Amino acid sequence: MKITQTVMFTFIKTISISLVYVLTIIATYAQDYNFKELQARVVNSQNMHFANVEVMNDWVDTQNSDGSWADMHYGKVDFNGSLNNNHVHRLWQLAGACSTASHEKYNNSTYKQALKKGLQFWYNSKTVASNWWFNKIYFPQRLGEILIFMRAFDGFIPQTTVEGIDEPEILSLFEPTAIKDITLYNSGANAVDIALHYVYKGLLTEDAKLLEDTKNKLESILADNIKADMVYHDHGAQIMIASYGPVFCEGLLRLASYLADSPAAFDTKSENFSKILSFIRETQLSSTRGRSWDFSVLGRGISRENAMYAKMGYLQILADYIDTENADKYLNVLSRIKGDNPPNYKVREFNKHYWVSDYTQHARSEYLFTVRNTSTRTNEGETGNGENLKANYLSYGANFMSIDGDEYINIMPVWDWSMIPGTTFPYITKFPKRRTWGFNFGNTTFVGGVTDGHYGTSVLDLDQAGITAKKSWFMFDDEIVCLGAGIVDNSGRNVRTTINQAWMQTPSYVCEVNQAKEQEKGLNLEPYNNTNLKYLRQGKFGYYFPNKTNVKFAMQSKTGSWKAINILEDSTTTKPQDVFSLWIDHGNNPDNATYSYIVVPNIDTQKKAEQYNMNAVHIIENTSAIQAVYHKTLDMLQAVFYQAGTVKLKGLSVTVNRPCALILKQDGTITVSNPSQTYSDVLVSIKDKRNTFSKVIHLPTKNKLEGASASVNYKIEKQ
Repeated sequence: MKITQTVMFTFIKTISISLVYVLTIIATYAQDYNFKELQARVVNSQNMHFANVEVMNDWVDTQNSDGSWADMHYGKVDFNGSLNNNHVHRLWQLAGACSTASHEKYNNSTYKQALKKGLQFWYNSKTVASNWWFNKIYFPQRLGEILIFMRAFDGFIPQTTVEGIDEPEILSLFEPTAIKDITLYNSGANAVDIALHYVYKGLLTEDAKLLEDTKNKLESILADNIKADMVYHDHGAQIMIASYGPVFCEGLLRLASYLADSPAAFDTKSENFSKILSFIRETQLSSTRGRSWDFSVLGRGISRENAMYAKMGYLQILADYIDTENADKYLNVLSRIKGDNPPNYKVREFNKHYWVSDYTQHARSEYLFTVRNTSTRTNEGETGNGENLKANYLSYGANFMSIDGDEYINIMPVWDWSMIPGTTFPYITKFPKRRTWGFNFGNTTFVGGVTDGHYGTSVLDLDQAGITAKKSWFMFDDEIVCLGAGIVDNSGRNVRTTINQAWMQTPSYVCEVNQAKEQEKGLNLEPYNNTNLKYLRQGKFGYYFPNKTNVKFAMQSKTGSWKAINILEDSTTTKPQDVFSLWIDHGNNPDNATYSYIVVPNIDTQKKAEQYNMNAVHIIENTSAIQAVYHKTLDMLQAVFYQAGTVKLKGLSVTVNRPCALILKQDGTITVSNPSQTYSDVLVSIKDKRNTFSKVIHLPTKNKLEGASASVNYKIEKQ
């Protein structure tokens, strides 16, 4: 018999949903299971937040003799509500309390009897919730944990069929049961969550085959939701980096910790597992600023209180035990999330366009700027279960711009959802009901971006809610240039391009063209209006206007309701809070309207505002055919061609034969992409007065790389 020698060690770390990972690696026979040890890992991982003893005592005192509660509903119930106010949750809390040695109610006979009566009633009631998630995930998980907790008291809940409630009866409630049904509700987070109660059942029944079959099934589909651009999708072609993404990662690591060093252990060096780690490192970590997620990748979770707080305790596990060679990457982000280090601590500077997902991240040490778009290939942020009821505009040009990481946290109840930062839309107060879940695709194909890894451009050909527009973002080191053209709407509604809507950090300071001094503006009932604005600064951002435009801004005390955007939330009102809004008013029925503005981070004093050189960027063209910006300091051209055309600058002409996005740097590189993802090459010609360069640039067309950028070197040859 071969013995596998391993190192003995134990570690405990707190993670995002109040769990504690415990991995105890022991010398063991390779083909054997220590089921008690594996069950102990489950118990030790539950760092439960117990209800007050007075509350639990009240549950016990008010429990009916049959084990039910008068304030709960049973049978077939239209249940889609609180995770913390239902029959099974109460039993889970009671079981946790009476099985935790440090709890004052440890081994309390009254609690134990209330638990047993409650389990008996639950089994008899055959309660089925209207939302499948409770039946297939929540109830089986909690019941499995209850049974494992109560193994602390041998035979208290019998492991074989007897008169009265027993483990086989409770386990018979677990569904689904077939291995193939782990993916009954898609792969990704739901599959991992369903697999968790399969593992609980396997541990309780000591069914090695069930554990191994469950692990094998998961390993076969582990990376299905990670797309070629390293973005996690769920519910269709929908970005879920910060919603189902963390649920998936946390659940997977729970399973890996429970089954470690057993025959059902996950191979953390496998190709699929490595792909998960790449998603976390390359995408998920950079979707945070300070302690906050980018709101545009939260899915319908954006409508949940506190959901913007980035909680990724599993990063410690990755750093310490699974991906140690990249430990610094995980720990740097974790330290920023916890507030142990400032938001700019060891930030990775880069630009990336996620070509499968219509999403761009532009990161510098001092700020994060993102662009969230939607095309015919992708889904907008979903609504479902009565959540995210006003996000009609959220996925069409949304910009998350953050320095400190708290600019938007929990602003959603008082947000004007018709004015999402970065978007151009008619102003509305009633939001049309959208189709639920991942079925709301965009209407245009020319949506994408070009990037050389450090600089980049994003583009949106907008045709949504009755409005059409050409929108682009040009991202440099110190600024982001935002252009819009061809804005047309015939609905009679007021059309606005929202520059930002965030918490009011300070008074606003404005400076008009040909004016030497700033003016301070504070809270006001009515919006301010200015058609001669040079710049406005608010908090740590400056907003510059290279062309005269109808700029409006407001600083108002607002109230709102979480329940107005999410019927599952309890909060019906919020206290008055100060909100800053800045927008360009295009009027009613705009016909070929345009806009241009520059977002400049770290402008928090008048001196910095005056020192910023707006002339460093030259807007060459802003039309429905071409949008192009030349950065003089960087000697760089970024351009979007909506059709074949030519851009001229500094004695050069740059011509393309097809629609594309392009970066031209005078160091001799051209980077091109095809936002529409419909052709394989672009002919680029560069000419000066006497010389020329022409090159057919071949674009990625295989391996899900359509829409990614391609770079070539160029040199203008003398003729």
